[in-house]
Amino acid sequence: MAARKTIKAQNCAQRIEVATTSRSQVVISDLAAADAENLFALYDFDGISLLPRGSLTEVLRDVGLEKELGDDFAAFSKLAFDSHSADSHFLSPHEFKQLYYRLMHRYPRLLPRTPALRVTVYGAKNLPPADVNGKADPYCTMQLAGKPHIKTRTRHLEKTLEPRWGEELTGNYAYQEGDDLLFEVVDYDKGSLQGDLMCSCVVPNKEFHRPGGFDGSWPMTLAPELAKLKGYTPALRVRIQVMAFPEPPPRMTILIRHAEGLPPADANGKSDPFCSMQLVGKPYSRSTTTIKSRTLEPVWNETLTDKHRYEVGDSISFKVWDYDKAGGNDLLGECVLDGSQFHKPGGFDGELKLETSETKYTPCISVKILVREVEEATAAAAAAAAAAGVEEEAAHEVEEVVETA
Repeated sequence: MAARKTIKAQNCAQRIEVATTSRSQVVISDLAAADAENLFALYDFDGISLLPRGSLTEVLRDVGLEKELGDDFAAFSKLAFDSHSADSHFLSPHEFKQLYYRLMHRYPRLLPRTPALRVTVYGAKNLPPADVNGKADPYCTMQLAGKPHIKTRTRHLEKTLEPRWGEELTGNYAYQEGDDLLFEVVDYDKGSLQGDLMCSCVVPNKEFHRPGGFDGSWPMTLAPELAKLKGYTPALRVRIQVMAFPEPPPRMTILIRHAEGLPPADANGKSDPFCSMQLVGKPYSRSTTTIKSRTLEPVWNETLTDKHRYEVGDSISFKVWDYDKAGGNDLLGECVLDGSQFHKPGGFDGELKLETSETKYTPCISVKILVREVEEATAAAAAAAAAAGVEEEAAHEVEEVVETA
């Protein structure tokens, strides 16, 4: 009876809408949502959160639909606006997102667009305490300096002053050359929309708008409320890439051949070993081989890279582990190779003795390490020397011909 009264209360237009339309709820990815929001903001010239017909045409042209559709573009643009605008005059942000969703599935090559920036927030060190327990629950936010509406953040980590987020933040479509990046580390407060600022920093554009971008630590400044605290020099570990520049090749390559003489870690007298390598002091440069089952002499023959973080003077840590599906992995052996042993022409090629707690075993690992810039310099010098030798030989031949004549 109540349902019948509700139907009778509707006017004719409302009853027609109910009978002829259907509603569905869809989920749009964070990347696509960020792209849609930034496209809308880019052409919302008056800042009224409404797009007129002409602005939508420019948006569709911007994403490449005019080139895709050719002569049909004008008609498509008109139809797209008319079918999504409730008042036939403007598109609201919600209506534009609905259109974006349909376009994204119809033209996946065009949407979402490639983000302008890729920022990896690895972690922070030496943060000041923000809670009564002497710790903090920090998360990191990032935005284009001067553009507060373009902001993204990491998850928060509980009870730590040295958080390791290791999160990639993408979708910064509003980025333009010259924009600096503002990072803020904030203490999360449950039930509060905005936490307490702990420290901040601005990474200037010139530091990352180049091939290879920026990869390193950047000093942060304590928030005014915490400035009186002494002994805290917070720093943010971050990697920033401008997607318009090509990805540079790795600065070094590490071939992990095999290991021998490993101690057994399982009840069957074998192990399930894999090898990890990382630049000492740079945990996010870590790479690992595949796992080899039931063997004490694994053969990998796998090439790992430094993830673009190698610098002259870095050492490399090698560790061989026994994989344990049920619990923590067991360390079978480890060693550190000093940079002076491989930062040279030809790099390092040989076996390394692994230190282990099992004194009756003497495990070792075979590796080959090459530093790209050293090898390129050596090859260039050899090519120059060869060219000089050819010129010298040609000059001698000319002299002999002249003397003979």
